[in-house]
Amino acid sequence: MTQPWILVTGNGAFGTSASRTELRYAANPSSAVAHALDGEVIADHHVVGRSLDWREHPEEALIPLLRNGGPPAAVVSCGVFSGRSTVTVERTAVNVQDFQFDEDGRRPCGEPLYPDGPAAYLSTLPIKAMTAAMRAAGVPALISNSASTHGCNAVMYTALHLAGLHDLPSRCGFVHLPDTPEHVARIGHNGPSMDLSLQTTALRAGLAAIVSHPTDIRVPANEWEW
Repeated sequence: MTQPWILVTGNGAFGTSASRTELRYAANPSSAVAHALDGEVIADHHVVGRSLDWREHPEEALIPLLRNGGPPAAVVSCGVFSGRSTVTVERTAVNVQDFQFDEDGRRPCGEPLYPDGPAAYLSTLPIKAMTAAMRAAGVPALISNSASTHGCNAVMYTALHLAGLHDLPSRCGFVHLPDTPEHVARIGHNGPSMDLSLQTTALRAGLAAIVSHPTDIRVPANEWEW
């Protein structure tokens, strides 16, 4: 791929064994957002949007995508975080898998993603610039300091680890998205939600901010915390 490009990923279905109904997703809204952005050109960068399907380790899904005609300028992975009312741009991924419930017969309980990997990685995306751009586009957005210890954290950590391991120039990070109104209505829950079109607007603004900000903006961190 000769044109510079950005990889946007969404997660697949999960939570079929979760005891809390709000954590069961037959369809993941983050994949819908990734597919909505697929093929767009944002700030002269081609966007490739894909849904990740992995069982044992996110590496099995990410490596083929990172080899798609040269490394992307950025990898922006997305997932849903039930109960959060805003789009949240993640700062940190930790080398821990500690699942809330069984996934495909697996329930890691404190195991590392990479036994020889560092304890944590910081996002290499301009997280404050992205958050500011999302808010300027009219979407509630905040920075989060924890991607949790489930699949979303695993994807973020793996992308950052692979970029470092293979000396890729790709900047990597993660964005958590709220539930959709349809999901909340279907389960009869009283939690927050956000329409998919608004979530897509947030990601579109965030991608443009990545291109226009080689380094992040300097604003006090507590201005953005949730």
